[in-house]
Amino acid sequence: MTRPGCPTLDGLDDRSIAFLFEAVDLGVDYAKFDADGFVPLALILGEDGSKHILKLIGDDDEPWTQEQSVALGREKLRDLDEDAHCVTLIYDGYFTGDGDRTEAVFVEGYQLGRPVGVLMCQRYERRGDEVALIGNPMLLDDEREPLVSADRKPVEYPNLGPEAKKFMLDTIEVGIQDVEPEAIIMVPFAAVEGLDGTRDVWRLVDDEQNPTVGGGLDFGHEQLASLDPAVVRCAALVWGGDFPDDADEEGAVFIEVCELGRPAGLQLVQPYRRIDHDRVARLGGPQIMEETQPFVRPEEPRRSAAFARLQEIAAQKRN
Repeated sequence: MTRPGCPTLDGLDDRSIAFLFEAVDLGVDYAKFDADGFVPLALILGEDGSKHILKLIGDDDEPWTQEQSVALGREKLRDLDEDAHCVTLIYDGYFTGDGDRTEAVFVEGYQLGRPVGVLMCQRYERRGDEVALIGNPMLLDDEREPLVSADRKPVEYPNLGPEAKKFMLDTIEVGIQDVEPEAIIMVPFAAVEGLDGTRDVWRLVDDEQNPTVGGGLDFGHEQLASLDPAVVRCAALVWGGDFPDDADEEGAVFIEVCELGRPAGLQLVQPYRRIDHDRVARLGGPQIMEETQPFVRPEEPRRSAAFARLQEIAAQKRN
């Protein structure tokens, strides 16, 4: 039974509560990796159940303090452009209680649409190369300021409707997962979504013996040019490479996406930085690079037989 005045998790549903404890576990994992304190990060749970990490690293060459990185996290989450269900901000610090000061992982959690968020912490101590937990996670506050602004304005992507925008974001996530255990350069792939919501993904290999990114993309354009707008809603080409004009960024996922029937498509880039061998963290959201030609060129509207007959009669009269 909860004592009067004690904070509770009543402001979160079961999905968000489970996600909150998952964020605590993730923070403890990072504490094991770095004895000097890990770089703060945000963990985001999408409405569709997808999860991804934002590593909170400044753009400047100078090292950032823990406080600056946490402030950066609040800034990024405040105007989050995603259909998120719950967000967390995870950082390392110290907890003082009962006259004892220990290291601790702190997690701020917020379920979108709720009036307030929560703050939890998990105390721990280092024993050689190991991290030993002290007790269970503690709920410190259930009246934290929401991490996501209620009146945030979602980013608009020209030539992409709501369904195509979701397809684009989901396909970038597939690309992020693709580069996590691999090198920066990856074999391009194509993705399509039908009008019925079904999706398909396939690799684009131009030469089995000596595949190239450029050749794979050319091959992909040839294949996507034959898509039927009566069946397919949108399509994308995805590849990996270096982030343009910035040697400090580890890599980027590139995407060219089109919603069939629109006059143009978009090319975007999603920069990321590697956290460890198996995980990468996005650096911000997708950035628009340029508009592109549609994969399927729009057909000239067919004139009716009656209109063609009128043209023929007019030509005869002129002669």
